[in-house]
Amino acid sequence: MAVVDGPPLLALLRAELALRPGRISQVCRIAITCTVVVIIGQIFQVPLTPYMAYAVFLVSGGEAASTVMVGLVAALAFTIAVGLSLLFYVFDASEPALRIPLMALSTFVGMYLVRVMTLGPVMFLASFVLVLSQTLIDEIPNLEALTHTVLWLWVVVMIPVVATILVNLLIGVDPARLARRSAHDLLKALANALRCGDFSGLAQRREEAVALMEVRHKAAFLNPGLHGRDALDGMLIETVAELLALCPLLPRQTPAAIRLPLAAVAEDCATFLSGGAPPKPLALAMPTPDLTPEATAVVIAFRTAMMRLRDGLSQRDSINAAVPRQRKPIFVGDAFTNPSHARFALKTSLAAMACYVAYNLVDWPGIDTAITTCFFVALGSLGETMHKLTLRLSGAILGGLLGGMCVVFILPHMTDIGQLSLLILSGSALGAWISTSSDRLSYAGMQLAFAFFLTVLQGYAPSTDLTIPRDRIAGILLGNVVMSLVFSLSWPVSATDRVRSSIAEALRALALLLSSGAPGTRLAALRALGAAHRYTGLALFELKALPERALRKHEVITLDSLDRIAAAIFTIADQAASPAAAPADAAAAGWLVASADRVMSGVPVQPAPADAAADLEGLLAVTPADDRIPLQARKLLLQQIALATDARS
Repeated sequence: MAVVDGPPLLALLRAELALRPGRISQVCRIAITCTVVVIIGQIFQVPLTPYMAYAVFLVSGGEAASTVMVGLVAALAFTIAVGLSLLFYVFDASEPALRIPLMALSTFVGMYLVRVMTLGPVMFLASFVLVLSQTLIDEIPNLEALTHTVLWLWVVVMIPVVATILVNLLIGVDPARLARRSAHDLLKALANALRCGDFSGLAQRREEAVALMEVRHKAAFLNPGLHGRDALDGMLIETVAELLALCPLLPRQTPAAIRLPLAAVAEDCATFLSGGAPPKPLALAMPTPDLTPEATAVVIAFRTAMMRLRDGLSQRDSINAAVPRQRKPIFVGDAFTNPSHARFALKTSLAAMACYVAYNLVDWPGIDTAITTCFFVALGSLGETMHKLTLRLSGAILGGLLGGMCVVFILPHMTDIGQLSLLILSGSALGAWISTSSDRLSYAGMQLAFAFFLTVLQGYAPSTDLTIPRDRIAGILLGNVVMSLVFSLSWPVSATDRVRSSIAEALRALALLLSSGAPGTRLAALRALGAAHRYTGLALFELKALPERALRKHEVITLDSLDRIAAAIFTIADQAASPAAAPADAAAAGWLVASADRVMSGVPVQPAPADAAADLEGLLAVTPADDRIPLQARKLLLQQIALATDARS
């Protein structure tokens, strides 16, 4: 599979920074909270005010439930870390030879638990604060002053956490409301595509619909159980994702007599989600004879899913049954059997300790952001790590330049805290707008804000010193270099390996959907498809650092072919069961499972099950017209499988 080129930079920025539902309110909440926190820090002269403002970005989510959850997790993690830090000081405050092993052990345990525990974020934050507090011994050798500083750290974290939680409880967005607002936007886009007959612009929207399912799960945090209507909202969002997944096979020549009624239903559902009247029953036109039999099967599947969406919305207000919350296991399934978890923790520990030793050897404590870089950019594959390193570096440079210009041209003319508040509000809003983008860009916004705060908030009075931004950026550069070397030389994991595993996972989920139709298999397939596309883009950041991991076109199925196979299986899932087509279904499911195994091992995928296709042609010749649609759907699937194997040549 050839790696697909990413979008041009300007097109990417336009797409990521465009206005979307809920973005302005989220940016306003972050900017206002940052400003309030800075005012509190300046008035009461709380140390580390820049870190207080940055903590708001770490805690803030898109809606109230996730923000409260992250805030409580952060409070718990920092409390654990402060207690352990004071305990460690008893042993290593006067023993530098013991300090590095304890720091390395803390990093290893924390990063290992990040990978294997459901409460991974708690372990990550606790480990990060624990290691960072141990580095303070080099700057504050007096144990009493050191203990005082560490206790202040707890206050530094609690102020922004409490402020962010309160702001979101007062004016935050309910996750269900945010999900409905986003679903409204997706349905509007689908309606517009149906009207004009062009479905090429809906590829990215499918990933947005899958992400909405994650938002729905967060709603359970603030409630003892999900209400029936909330569970139905989740099903409806999954249906929207299915509609978007069917679009690659919806023919461009679909007559307007079919497209326009479907567009009307999508528009009607979107209107209801925004507070309008319930969807009205509409008579949707059946496919016309001029469509091919396979296109007819797709149109009927699309029509069925659209009717299911409309009917579900119509019944939403009458459903109030309670749905019990499902408990998640504490550890992931391969927590103690997969060596990659321990390797990941060891690589991060090596990088962090290398940075710590390096800046101590050159006696340059100002570049201690190198350790922070190691913690916050460590991800599973080299492509993911390099991507985050790139975002961190670019955001830090932009934020440092912006802050430096403010130090030179604006701060010398400021005379009161009100003027500083306006400056912080503006800088926070800029960083928040970027940080509310997708994962492709959001981290750059957080780093822009962090560098801006470090540059502007150097004390409790205006400052013109540019040493701090210089040192911070130098530390980030050091962390970037060390992390790149460690992750590319020690047990390297390529993003292309994650592409293979995502494609294989999608094929297995599609095989399960085809053979059993088990609940949750559609969503699992959609998630795996989105992951495959995401890792394909991240592989570009490896810059041929791992050439032996490169994907070869003859080995795997192209992402476009995988999307079309998924659409064909969704088409089958929406048709009535056909006992006569059971052999074809079994052959296709077997091919999907076998192909998943071959993709993982790098072996070329075998051709389509030709015998099943021939048998299906014979069945279609003798099947009554009213019963042919399920068989035509199976034929469509076999055609897409054949195209997938042909695309490798």
